[in-house]
Amino acid sequence: MFDKEIKKVSLVGVGPGDENLLTIKACKCIEDADVIIYDNLINPTILNRANMGAKLIYAGKISGNHYLTQDKINETIVSYALAGEYVVRLKGGDPYIFGRGGEEAEYLLQRGIDFEIVHGVSSFYAGLGYAGIPVTFRGEAASFHVFTGHRKQGEPLNLDFAGIAKLEGSLVFLMGISNLGAIVNGLLSNGMNPDTGAAIIENATRYNQRVFRGKLSNIEEIAKKENIVSPALIAIGNVCKKNLDFFKKDGLPLSNKNILLTATRSLTEKMAPEFKALGANVCEMSLIATKEMEIERDKFTLELELATHILLTSANGVDIFFEKIKKYDLDIRSLHNKKICVIGSGSASALKKYGVRADFIPSKFDSKSFLEEMVTELNEKSRVLMLRAKLGNDILPNGLKAAGIKFCDIPIYDTIIDYRRKFELNKEIKNFDYIVLASASAAKALCEMIEDMNALKERVVSIGPMTTKALMEFGIEEVITANQYDVKGIVDAIRKL
Repeated sequence: MFDKEIKKVSLVGVGPGDENLLTIKACKCIEDADVIIYDNLINPTILNRANMGAKLIYAGKISGNHYLTQDKINETIVSYALAGEYVVRLKGGDPYIFGRGGEEAEYLLQRGIDFEIVHGVSSFYAGLGYAGIPVTFRGEAASFHVFTGHRKQGEPLNLDFAGIAKLEGSLVFLMGISNLGAIVNGLLSNGMNPDTGAAIIENATRYNQRVFRGKLSNIEEIAKKENIVSPALIAIGNVCKKNLDFFKKDGLPLSNKNILLTATRSLTEKMAPEFKALGANVCEMSLIATKEMEIERDKFTLELELATHILLTSANGVDIFFEKIKKYDLDIRSLHNKKICVIGSGSASALKKYGVRADFIPSKFDSKSFLEEMVTELNEKSRVLMLRAKLGNDILPNGLKAAGIKFCDIPIYDTIIDYRRKFELNKEIKNFDYIVLASASAAKALCEMIEDMNALKERVVSIGPMTTKALMEFGIEEVITANQYDVKGIVDAIRKL
């Protein structure tokens, strides 16, 4: 009936939110997937691992509205599996802990489709841990009990509060924020001490985690005052009085600021640690990706041989350049008499990975400064090989031409907009203090995908004038522009605020 081989379906738990809690197997599933069907609780950074050819399907629930019903989710998984696609179903926490993963597994089993369960870290202990609350503690809680705080819409919460109130140890309620009143009243009316410790953790382990502590008697009031929303964990027990916090970073320059990085996956992975080291909570959502351009081997090797100077304008260009060297089986020693020039510190750092130091870096990391400073080092015998993006600006070629310098401009990669991220961008945008743009391409992608331009007001941080210019062309004028055109410059611009 079907021409293609039916592949195994992976039901994958991705933990409570922090991308660093992914298992190695979960990472591999995501990177290999043809189709990813994901829930509302998935951290957008995790989706950065998807390959560019993968189809991303949102199947979550927001404000009581299902984008896909469970029946439709089951049908979607099966239809893609039968079409020969490798389907990865991403679920927050663990698939078998209140995640309806069992229902999906049963549906697949009944239809003879092979599947696997990739277990994930559960929020009931990791979420508490990231809030500084140990789920057990000697002398305080020798056991823990986990409950769902959620029922089908309209149905009352059906829990045995008379029995639960008598339990010793920690009580954890998942997905229960909408039923917080019923949980509190159920425990109090059955004799639980109103001074028992209580806590709520919103968006546990994620970049936008919030933690609130109180007592059983006032935790509902706290939740209303702080406008706590789902997803949130409710913990009841005296372990909630412990504060073993390691996640919140106070006293650092960017402490607890939520920052969205929009560059390519490789660049966000390089940038993120620098922001995190300064206390920022980082979300990586690559709105753009690079696609290597095909170049005839003979043309590439000829221009490489003729060049006296090789100009690389980005870290992406550096990586692709060395991939070409490897692909065409060229001897790296053939570069010994070439001057390798880069436009900024990011490109210089990328070069160092390959054991090469840049011969030239301008004092300011932009095309204009590069041109003005580099031209003084060139003469009539020079020949510049520019390896850069397909849609690079005209400043460099026009400037070299005007100076009478021979050059060859070869597009080595193209930058494409990843429109798959539009939904996540608009869903998450309100959570960020700053949105970082490291290129004009990223600026264009952001402006083309954002639905509410007001959400960007006074929150967009640009790496430099070209990126700012691109934003202004879309009518965004309140832009924070870095004076130094690299990550340090971006960080300094934010710190000044």
